[in-house]
Amino acid sequence: MMKKNNNQKPLTLSALAAYNQEVMFPWLQENLVTKTEFKDFKNTTVTSQDKMNKKLDILLTEKTVREYQEKKEKRLWVIVLKALQEHRILSSKELEAITQLEIF
Repeated sequence: MMKKNNNQKPLTLSALAAYNQEVMFPWLQENLVTKTEFKDFKNTTVTSQDKMNKKLDILLTEKTVREYQEKKEKRLWVIVLKALQEHRILSSKELEAITQLEIF
């Protein structure tokens, strides 16, 4: 059988309110984020994301332009090599070496 502890009293509303004021609310303030802290964190995060998105947009645009330029350069070199071949400025060995580079 369990002994009844005479030190324990029934919980009252005033005892609960006192506990909350002394223990619960200070604990919550130490361990939870306030609205102001959360807004600051959110603003910092959104600002960082905006900066990253701007940088990504720039990189993607540069990549697209670079790819377009590379396609144009490849077409130019195809024309140049064809002209060199037709006018026999390049030997067959040189043409074969260029082909083995697999640039085009």
